Amino acid sequence: MPRFDAELSALIRQAFPALSISALRPLNKGLSNKNYYLEQAQQGYLLKHYSGTMPVQALEAQGQLALLGVAQPLAGYHVQTRLALFEFLPQQDEPLCLSDSLLANLHTLHGFVRPQSGQLDLSAALCEAALVLEGKFDVSALGRRRAQFEPDICFCHNDLVKDNMLVTAQGPVFIDFEYAQYNDRYFDLAALCVSFSLSVREGNQMLKRYFSLAEIPLPEYAEDKLHCYVEIYLLLCLAWYQQRGLVSYVDPLLLLLKAWCR
Repeated sequence: MPRFDAELSALIRQAFPALSISALRPLNKGLSNKNYYLEQAQQGYLLKHYSGTMPVQALEAQGQLALLGVAQPLAGYHVQTRLALFEFLPQQDEPLCLSDSLLANLHTLHGFVRPQSGQLDLSAALCEAALVLEGKFDVSALGRRRAQFEPDICFCHNDLVKDNMLVTAQGPVFIDFEYAQYNDRYFDLAALCVSFSLSVREGNQMLKRYFSLAEIPLPEYAEDKLHCYVEIYLLLCLAWYQQRGLVSYVDPLLLLLKAWCR
């Protein structure tokens, strides 16, 4: 193994003793966990070192979704060292866009069934966000609005920022399934609106395209529900970034929140 951080090298040997590493370098990617490019016999991998508990259920779900062509393949993981190894997917030069193929892959993800996975508690997440945001937003009213809509629960990624979507030779794929579990599909759709900075009109158009591609009837309340979930997603993001002192992310989210709030 090439010379590198001694502690990391020891962890890699413990987790993946059969690896013969020819290259290892840190990647400037990820706000919560540490990521590295690892190479063995000209085969590239992404090595992720989780800062907290390893999300085993989410990793195994990602491995199964990779077989469906919509996720980055998992090569292995080791719970004790909190290391996971993924196939490195070279990105295409073309920019990431909200294409029909991306929406179709999202529908595949939403149709995935994994009974072992839990369900995200959005009510608890909103309560935590309210504490961080110190009463600057009426989170309780937003929670009551959400309760008016019929739930549409499916397996969700729950963290669809642009960095977690790649354009590859095989098409768009999703990565970083750390928060993946059951949730309302509108949460992922709201995340796309925020990640691509969509206007209300563009978000409604995306919503109709998604349901059309999925061959699911569009509910009468769909646009109102999307607007509600965009506000929820934005408040959760604002609280997450504020809690970590990442203030440069806050202003663009506030502008988007203003555009979507009625």
